[in-house]
Amino acid sequence: MAGSISFLGSYSGIDSATIDSMIQAESGKLVQYTNKQTSITAEKNAWKDINTRLDSLFEKLGTLGEDKTFQSKTTTSSDESKVAITANTDSAASNYSIEVTKLATSTQATSGIINSAIGTSIKDSLGLSGTFTIINQENAGPEVDGKPTTGGFNIKISKEDSLKDIVGKINEVSKNSGIEAKIVDNRIIMTDSKMGARNMTFDGDLTVENGTDPVKGSMAEALGFGSGKFSKVEGQSAELTIDGIKMIRDTNSITDAVEGLTIELKGVTEALKPVTIGIKEDTDSTVTAFQSFVDQYNSTLDFIGDQLDVGDPSAEGNTTGALVGDSSLMRLQSSLRSLMTGAANTGNAAYNNLEAVGISVDRYGKASLDTEKLKTALADDPTAVKKMLFQTTSTETTGVDENGDPTTITTETEVGMAQKMRSLIDTYISEKTGIIATKSETYDKSLKDLSSSITKFNERLVKKRENYVAMFTRLDTAMMEAESQLAYLQSQFSTTK
Repeated sequence: MAGSISFLGSYSGIDSATIDSMIQAESGKLVQYTNKQTSITAEKNAWKDINTRLDSLFEKLGTLGEDKTFQSKTTTSSDESKVAITANTDSAASNYSIEVTKLATSTQATSGIINSAIGTSIKDSLGLSGTFTIINQENAGPEVDGKPTTGGFNIKISKEDSLKDIVGKINEVSKNSGIEAKIVDNRIIMTDSKMGARNMTFDGDLTVENGTDPVKGSMAEALGFGSGKFSKVEGQSAELTIDGIKMIRDTNSITDAVEGLTIELKGVTEALKPVTIGIKEDTDSTVTAFQSFVDQYNSTLDFIGDQLDVGDPSAEGNTTGALVGDSSLMRLQSSLRSLMTGAANTGNAAYNNLEAVGISVDRYGKASLDTEKLKTALADDPTAVKKMLFQTTSTETTGVDENGDPTTITTETEVGMAQKMRSLIDTYISEKTGIIATKSETYDKSLKDLSSSITKFNERLVKKRENYVAMFTRLDTAMMEAESQLAYLQSQFSTTK
């Protein structure tokens, strides 16, 4: 089938290039749409970045309210190979002298060599069957009807079980029995999970004293825990002296001797050579938290300033921030700056504002931290410093209920600087009701509408181009036909002469 013949432009001179120019001239609206789309996307992305920075600032402010920020401690030990310590926020700054005369150990029982296992793998069947009973210090076994039974923990052993299987069965009940087992050189080593002088015994037909059972065969040494067939080392309690006070504990991790301290005993000290431990206030952690807040505040305000920057309106090709003139952002900028210079009643007039504890703000809104001034305030009145940041006041209002009875309503108000700033930030970054979330929804709707408008506009341009092509093609066809008729008439006139 022959292709269609196009006469476009052959007579009128209006070809595809001319039509493209005409369509381009009518595309001004499309440029406006795409420019608007670019602008809205830039605004949305700017707010997204602001949200990230505000979220980080919110977290930095929260850290300033944590107990560990103001009450963290540093610890020292003159010999950590003998005594190590950790301190929580309840510990008091002080020094202690510790002597360790005994470390706590666990009772441990080691079986004789299990004959059937010699020369074989611990995974090979031992061919033993019967019961093996572990009796711990409490002499208690699994619960029956909600009550612990006496007589220990009975472990059923079958002929198919290997040494490894048997140890596995022992350890299956170790959570309740408190006795753990392991294999060393074809011996079973039983260890009490608790320390101190605790009892551990064994019973069952696999530990019978009789050398040979007529039915089951050789059993006296079957599991190496028969009478006289195993060795046992009794556990012992730890013995130590703290500042001249002697104490005994069934553990090497002592948490009940000094409030807020965990003392780890690692070795016995030499006579008359105690280990000295020290606890000090860790102001470095507090300073780090304040510096982190100041840095994030400056970063956030700098970015906000960039988004509101009008540039140089008189310059050619002036570039402005993505959110120039945005009232919500200008209000945020102003509020953050205002809070940095606000005051709070801490009960100590010397520390009622951030400047008093070392944080100053210059005329451009940039904050800086004087660490020495902060350390002085922390040493003088750490409670006031914290109250300046986090403090809740209560107000009682009296009234009457619906029955006419008197009532009292208590209202709590957060008045600390950090609390106020976090509250302000939350109005912007809250996932459901925040200003940024609301703006993002508005941006998304606008971008969706613009995308729809661009699609419809492009469809109209395509249709208009098709109309132009059809119209000018008809024009060229008409002109061709007119030219043909004119030539015919001229030929007729020529023949009549």
